[in-house]
Amino acid sequence: MAEASRLKSLDLAPLPLTIAVVTWNSERWIERCLASIDAACAGVAHEIVVYDNASTDRTLQLVGNDATLLRGASNAGFAAGINRAVKHARGRYVFLLNPDCELAPGALADLVRYLDAHPEAAAAAPLLSDDDGGSQREFQLRRLPTFGSLLAEVLGISRVWPSNRVTARYRYRDLDLTVPQTVEQPAAAALLLRRDVFDEIGPFDERFAPAWFEDVDYCRRLSAAGKRMVAVPSARARHFGGASLEHVGFGDFVVHWYRNMDLYARKWLTPRQAAALRWAVVAGMLLRFPLALLGVAHRDAGRRAAVRGYARVLAGALRGWSG
Repeated sequence: MAEASRLKSLDLAPLPLTIAVVTWNSERWIERCLASIDAACAGVAHEIVVYDNASTDRTLQLVGNDATLLRGASNAGFAAGINRAVKHARGRYVFLLNPDCELAPGALADLVRYLDAHPEAAAAAPLLSDDDGGSQREFQLRRLPTFGSLLAEVLGISRVWPSNRVTARYRYRDLDLTVPQTVEQPAAAALLLRRDVFDEIGPFDERFAPAWFEDVDYCRRLSAAGKRMVAVPSARARHFGGASLEHVGFGDFVVHWYRNMDLYARKWLTPRQAAALRWAVVAGMLLRFPLALLGVAHRDAGRRAAVRGYARVLAGALRGWSG
């Protein structure tokens, strides 16, 4: 009995690092993701906590025995999955990791060393590349959205005039990534947080379901609390992308994205700006309809899917995303 109690207390002992992974039908990615963790930790003691959002594929069978596996009864979304995984975390640092990421050797050890050496920093992110090695900086690292930058997105200005100053600033095109840099909004696809900061700021807002803008909102909360986030270029990871999108479909994706953007705007912009942005979404959808009908907009999704998706966004924006 004494030996069993001693082993139980060892199992509950604190660790330097917890890796929290949220899965949902992730069989295509999860083995490669988990297999990269030991080398990325490079001797840093760690645990892996996987929260699964009711996968119906082989994800659960592929997680293996090295991770603590938590199973949800339904797809509660990324924010809820992270919150539930962190409740079981013993690490003084928690690394949020998408299943469609593969960490480079030493990446997590570099991030832990950086935060150990810089107690004023609350979070640290590796630099992401795509599967061909190309930089994902414009996806991963952005300034916090403003009314102007969101307006450029919903009206398509960032696409037809990508060099405009508002979009260039929003997407950090002026950032020197040869050295660690403070960033306002690193993507939560791969992000190391101090556990005590997570406890101070509170859980992710689960209204941003199933995904998109929950990490933007969390970074805004960190920034509002005076917390500093840093991109560490010596730490690297590949992000294959699309792990959730490939199961959601274009129509559901655009509805979730615009609805969650509206929620973000109502939380952080003025009421007048949030209302103006909603009407800008209406205008943006009307501008996109002819392109969708011609098969020009989102050719990968297909003409019918694009038209239906834009129609759903238009309806949602017109009714204020209620009902």
